[in-house]
Amino acid sequence: MPAAVAATLAAPRRNRACCGDARIHPDPMTPLSGGFDIAIVAVVVLCLGVLTWPRLRAWPAWRAAITPLASIIGSGFLVIGPILAHLAGGQAVAAMLGLCVLAWMFGSAIRRNIAALDEPELHPRARSAAFRRWDGVAEVALAIAYFVSVAYYLNLLGAFLLKGFDIVDLTSARAVTSVCVIGLGTLGMLRGFRGIERVEVFAVSLKLAVIAGLLCALTAAHVVHDLPAPPQAAEHDAVTLMRTLLGCVLLVQGFETSRFLGATYDAQTRIRSMRHAQLLAGAIYVGFIFLVLPLIPAGAVDQGSETEIVDVVGKVARVLGPILVAAALASQLSAAVADMGGAGGLVAEFSRGRLTPARAYLLITVVVLVLTWTTDLFRIITFASQAFAAYYAIQCGLAAWLDTGRPLRCALHVLSCMFALAVVLFALPAGG
Repeated sequence: MPAAVAATLAAPRRNRACCGDARIHPDPMTPLSGGFDIAIVAVVVLCLGVLTWPRLRAWPAWRAAITPLASIIGSGFLVIGPILAHLAGGQAVAAMLGLCVLAWMFGSAIRRNIAALDEPELHPRARSAAFRRWDGVAEVALAIAYFVSVAYYLNLLGAFLLKGFDIVDLTSARAVTSVCVIGLGTLGMLRGFRGIERVEVFAVSLKLAVIAGLLCALTAAHVVHDLPAPPQAAEHDAVTLMRTLLGCVLLVQGFETSRFLGATYDAQTRIRSMRHAQLLAGAIYVGFIFLVLPLIPAGAVDQGSETEIVDVVGKVARVLGPILVAAALASQLSAAVADMGGAGGLVAEFSRGRLTPARAYLLITVVVLVLTWTTDLFRIITFASQAFAAYYAIQCGLAAWLDTGRPLRCALHVLSCMFALAVVLFALPAGG
């Protein structure tokens, strides 16, 4: 999630003027006709109407899936294509599938722990002091990661908003971010998670509607045009490649937010919501990589891939560029809201109810404001990613302990724990 994105954003960019047209391969096509633009907009509007349909919004299973889905499909969606093309070339789809499988393994362990904590009388170890102690350590790591993630997403949102007005100023960006933080924090303090969730539902609906339009346009491009072969992967030694791919695992992070919605949804709803969110997000990621891979220019990661993807899809249809910018803003907002909601639930759970939801959101608001005005977030975002991985490692270890009587499940949780520890110890930020 954040590590790869932050390293990509912070990486020095090459002088594009000296590179000429080398930054993109010879354009294999002209944009689809104006009729396709109208069709794409129609798809987006239709999907947005369905996703904001009152009956769907009132469905608990869908509402519960919104929070993890918002966090999984965050800013990583904007850069995952160029990053995996750079790392794996024509094998990028397989690499994306592998990342989704590993994320599913982490999610499986967390779902196991949710079920155990919901019925501790059936799982004596879940009631033990050791389980509670290690679960508390994991929550501290995750709280740190959430605070940084919320600050990161909202700072990126502020930068995107100002960029639309050709304003590049750190103080102005921080001021815009602060307004967003205070607004969301106030909403959380006054209305609790339900208030936060209303913003999240609309932002996620907009993002998913735009993604649907994007996937339809890319599919049409494959049908209409003879697209080139996928770009060649950059040269990496095997160890560096594996370490960088491990760093990409955090691009599909966010499913664990279901764990901390216990004040709003029962355990089985949260378990199902996490499972459904991971399946839907995985299908979107793998499908997107398959469709966009032939269009990604060689060296996109080195040339500022957070905006390169807008240029890439703009070659398919003229309307996609502006629409994707809207999706970028919705991604930052929905991911920030999802992590703020998760952080609020986590703080309330960790305090054993001593902190009311209003005070939890007040604490989050204050911490994010301090981070926004005092810290270079790009320097500490890798630490946040390692904190996420540390949380997964502990949760996988606890799940293995609970399943010692089931050798196969226990072995899978141990393997997941080892992968998570590898991310903590050895992962490299993509593009760094």
